[in-house]
Amino acid sequence: MNFFRNTYKKLVQENKYELTEMPVKSFKALNSMFKYLETFEVSLFELEVIKKDLIGMAKEAEAEGVDFLDKIGMPEKEFCDSLIKDGIKPSYKERILPWIIDFLIADIIIYTVGWLFEGTSSNCGFPIWLLEVDLLCIVIDIIMLKVQRKQAGHVLAKKRSRIKDRYESAVLFMASVFIIMFLPLPWEDFVIPGDRRVIFCILTALLVGAFFGNNYYWNRCSEKYNWK
Repeated sequence: MNFFRNTYKKLVQENKYELTEMPVKSFKALNSMFKYLETFEVSLFELEVIKKDLIGMAKEAEAEGVDFLDKIGMPEKEFCDSLIKDGIKPSYKERILPWIIDFLIADIIIYTVGWLFEGTSSNCGFPIWLLEVDLLCIVIDIIMLKVQRKQAGHVLAKKRSRIKDRYESAVLFMASVFIIMFLPLPWEDFVIPGDRRVIFCILTALLVGAFFGNNYYWNRCSEKYNWK
């Protein structure tokens, strides 16, 4: 198993490339179906495998000289529902591992900038407000995912995304920003004491571990499917 390769990202890139190579009519149909499929709580790897299969069907239809929608033989929404109904539920690792990697990268960058400006004083440890920023990013990501899924769910249903959904998400986002960034919290000035160099090495080691752990997880997921 190659820990430096992420099979999920490889499959995502392949699907994106293959989709852009499709004729305009097939591209529009597939793109709408993909957006609708992404509203379901299903393993991300399985979702990409389904996308790959749909692209393969569209290519077969093109080779046979028939319309892709005629080939599937039913409305797109019903066809997508039949594909996804028995899908594997996503593991919590699918969201947590990418979050950890993104936050560690951001924390290392911010911490390094602070290190350059403030020096290597042993009195400057790890500030808790960095964790508040990480928490805010998680909230934003959850809200954006909620909005994207609601809007995508209207694609094949031929509905417009509701203004109410947008307002609810905007209010939730602003409330989260206010609570996390502006309300005085008792621990916001707390600093975990330690030498900057040691803390930097710990953050870097955690990032490397999360990177390899993420690749290992996706490579294990890929073994469940015949996707190559």
